[in-house]
Amino acid sequence: MESSSAFKVQFSGLKLGKHSFDFDVYDAFFEKLDYSPIEKGEVEVTVVLDKKSTMMVLDFELNGWVMETCDRCTVSYRQHMSGEHQIYVKFGDDFDEPDENLLVIPRDEYELDLTQLIYEFIQLNVPLRKIPCEESEDDSMCDKDTLKVLEDSVVDEKKNNPLWAELNKIKDQLKD
Repeated sequence: MESSSAFKVQFSGLKLGKHSFDFDVYDAFFEKLDYSPIEKGEVEVTVVLDKKSTMMVLDFELNGWVMETCDRCTVSYRQHMSGEHQIYVKFGDDFDEPDENLLVIPRDEYELDLTQLIYEFIQLNVPLRKIPCEESEDDSMCDKDTLKVLEDSVVDEKKNNPLWAELNKIKDQLKD
């Protein structure tokens, strides 16, 4: 992963208390990540860093959209997303992530790169099943030709498959 200074927070000179940082995530952010399935998007990220004497608490708030592909008809669409996440940062001897909400960084660190955390939180806010017409009950965004091919293949499979004939016979016997 290529590190960018745009997503680094220098906490060493900050006073104890809360500090707010705003980040804008655009297409270039996703392009720098070799492994990202997301290629386009616009996400506003607000991070509130609560610096304490022995630790820090980071509260992330994300709002925006990313381009996704419908799982059913493969049309591209904007997946709107928003979410809130919290990470505790403690100081230790080495980098460690013993828990999904806890990050340990060396005591001599003076800044924290938030690139990976922001990417992971964006991914967590994208639904696993991406079928936008089911969510909005608006099938106008779906590709009608693809849906027709899918529907026809299911009907043809039931007609041509001898297993369906046998299963229908058993089903009819159970009704009687």
